[in-house]
Amino acid sequence: MPTRSFALVAAVVVVVAATFMPSLAVRAQSPTRFEYVRAEPYAVHTPVGPNAVREAFGYRACLATGEQWSCREFQPNPKTSDALRAALATLGNEGWELVSAVVEDPTENRIGPTYVFKRQVR
Repeated sequence: MPTRSFALVAAVVVVVAATFMPSLAVRAQSPTRFEYVRAEPYAVHTPVGPNAVREAFGYRACLATGEQWSCREFQPNPKTSDALRAALATLGNEGWELVSAVVEDPTENRIGPTYVFKRQVR
């Protein structure tokens, strides 16, 4: 009789421990979290003389952090005016992966596509 009682108690302890303790396989499969950045073009007007303005396009990359947006701007280079190349190179070097290029509604006076990047939260 004591052997049966011991076996019953041991079985209950094993079942309870298995229920409340996550397995190693479940821990290894925790969901991967990503953060996203959105890069939008904006116009930069530079006066080049009397009654003359040069228009170039910069990119503003914004990341949602907590309760606010954290943005940084990629100004067009005066020689090349290629802010998109600078934005792509910088974000790529920081581990951001280009996910999508979205062409916004043309009736809203958008000047170019919006680029969406993602990277795994560290």
